[in-house]
Amino acid sequence: MTDPVLHGDRPIQSEREDRFGFTVLADRIADALTMQAANKGYVLGLEGKWGSGKSSLLGLTLMKLRSEDPSKVAAVEFRPWLIGDRDQLLTALFEDLAKAIAGLQHASGDATGTTALAASDVVNQVRKFARHLGPVGKLSEVLGTFVPGATLAGDILEKIASAAAEDDDGPTLVAQKEKLAKSLLELNCRIIVAIDDVDRLEPKEVSELLRLVRSVADFPNVSYLLCYDGVALSRSIEIGTGIANGTAYLEKIVQTEVAVPRPEAFALRRWFTDELQTFVECPDERVPYLQQVIDRTGGRVLQNPRAVIRVLDSLRVYWPSLAGRVDVADLVWLRMIAVGSPNLYRWIEEYLGTSVALASGRVHITDETRESVARQMDVALTSDGLKWDELHFEFDEHLPGIQTLSYNIDKDERLFAQTDPLTRVRASRDRRLASPSHARLYFTLIAPLDGVSEFDIADLMAAERGGANAIAAMVVKMGQQKGDAGASKAERLLDQMRHVDQEVIVGWPIEKLILGLANSADELAIDANSDDWGYPRVWYLLTALLRQVRGAVPDRRFEAALTAMFAESSSLGFLSYLLRGETFGHGFFGDRPDPHNRLCSREGFEANRLVMLQRYKAGGIDRVMEERHATTMLYAWSQAGGRSELGDQVAARASNDEWLLAFLKKLYGPRSTLSPDGIASFFDAPAAIVRRVYDMHEADPENKMAAEIIRSIKSNLQFSNGDFETRLFEWESPESNPSHGENESTGSAEKSRDNDTP
Repeated sequence: MTDPVLHGDRPIQSEREDRFGFTVLADRIADALTMQAANKGYVLGLEGKWGSGKSSLLGLTLMKLRSEDPSKVAAVEFRPWLIGDRDQLLTALFEDLAKAIAGLQHASGDATGTTALAASDVVNQVRKFARHLGPVGKLSEVLGTFVPGATLAGDILEKIASAAAEDDDGPTLVAQKEKLAKSLLELNCRIIVAIDDVDRLEPKEVSELLRLVRSVADFPNVSYLLCYDGVALSRSIEIGTGIANGTAYLEKIVQTEVAVPRPEAFALRRWFTDELQTFVECPDERVPYLQQVIDRTGGRVLQNPRAVIRVLDSLRVYWPSLAGRVDVADLVWLRMIAVGSPNLYRWIEEYLGTSVALASGRVHITDETRESVARQMDVALTSDGLKWDELHFEFDEHLPGIQTLSYNIDKDERLFAQTDPLTRVRASRDRRLASPSHARLYFTLIAPLDGVSEFDIADLMAAERGGANAIAAMVVKMGQQKGDAGASKAERLLDQMRHVDQEVIVGWPIEKLILGLANSADELAIDANSDDWGYPRVWYLLTALLRQVRGAVPDRRFEAALTAMFAESSSLGFLSYLLRGETFGHGFFGDRPDPHNRLCSREGFEANRLVMLQRYKAGGIDRVMEERHATTMLYAWSQAGGRSELGDQVAARASNDEWLLAFLKKLYGPRSTLSPDGIASFFDAPAAIVRRVYDMHEADPENKMAAEIIRSIKSNLQFSNGDFETRLFEWESPESNPSHGENESTGSAEKSRDNDTP
């Protein structure tokens, strides 16, 4: 491996760098320029598309010319695009001619000095002729009638002579030019003026330069080598001159046109591969995928030498920062897309950003959004000359959520397909572009704040040496690191850990890990995303991780760790969330037990239930009311068998109207409503409680808390119109609910769990 060195847009500097046989062609071009008849000028065009290697071929040609006898051949490069004032084009061109002739004078070195004297005289003539021609602005006026087919001895020189007649001093311009032409012919030396990137000039400058080459500076023994993209140059000619056919115009100026040979596609890919191997390492198992990218995507993007150089230079910029942090095949694919398909590249960046947010659980993708993003993709593909049918297999290999074959033709479901959790875990493990923890890194060179690597999991396992509190502190710190999608690093970590292979989990320090993660749960929930029920998503992720751990280790070990967690963890909100799930899962509360929704055995549940009831009792209702997650804790306490004791504590305080309202507000949240069954979890006569609150509201309409509670109850009952007083009276009637306080395990009471919001 070598340190990556940027190549830039530099043409090749030597024959050693020539990979495509340009040297032989350069020799032939040099011969053509030096072997033309001496009595007239000559213009040779070197034509090729952008990035085809024109400048490299020109450079090799100049090397060949400069290796000739310097007293017989002079080669000069004229760079018109460096001249800010187009009126200076003529002056600059003739000055370069003068310097070339002066170089011949210096190189002659003959004993008599005859050649040197002749060359010196020609230099003076060139400069005098240029001075008398005046600014190009005047020349353009004089030559304004120049069109394809005009003769030098006729129309053009007559115009020059007419303009020069204004000067009474010395010979006319026509006479000066004839004298200069004769002197150049007698000098018997070849002068080649190379002009690269003619098509870079502004349209007006293009037309003026071509007029100079063809009509003003056409001298014996002077040849011009013009490099250009034929299509672009013809378009500039049409704009600059108003002529309908720029190609026909160009044919009147360029006697011979040589096309830059297009390198074979295989040779370009081979070159790319050879260069890539000098600074990039690829794991053996990913080499076939990298080669597939080079052959498939590279076959489309690496169309010319410049494209190869641009992709390589892009990788040379990114690789030092990303080595070992991303997948090589994905990175090469993305940099090829960036160079060859810029519109698609921008779409991919936006798509991955949305995919990361989707993986975090922070957003949901509607059918309308999916179809809108798909339309944007199609527009990007079309703009870059691509089609979905040509690229969908590439997308499936490198991007998440791509549906290639089995999507509904009546509904655009190509994007944001559900990703298998194990696929996402493998993507994260392998640092793939499809990994939510790594996607941003491919674009910004900076890892996202919420990005997770295998090193983070290793550090977490190592933290167990400091005990459960050390683990909790590390995870809480991760919770403060939030990415653009709104998810925290802690959420990403738990999401990744819950899909780790069970054989890996066996080696984890289960006891300390479970307690440490539980200790962090309530603090992580302070500013965490919520699920559809309003619970912190981090609780859901931690519960899913516990289920994965349960399947990996012996039952006895797991249940012992779980009981220790219920007894020792400081996160009473999270513990209450788990306890409620267990009371429903085991059928202790509600009438729909779910064997698949249990973390522990019946014996384990009983042990954990009793531990939590004791912890609730030790704190009492006053402490629970102060907790951030009081709603979850109150329902868990009641539904786990503490209703009688809790009911007594509530009844002892509920005679105070202010306390009662504050308590009822704890029984529902922003995403839920207060149900009669929820009230029944704490009061023997729930209708009487509602009556009290209703009377408070009627007596004092400004009582905002009472008004909010009544509004929530009405919403739960879907009561919008009618007399609420009548509905309340029916509810209070013993006949309508004769045993509302006797059965704690009613199916309707299960709704209270759904109505609870942290």
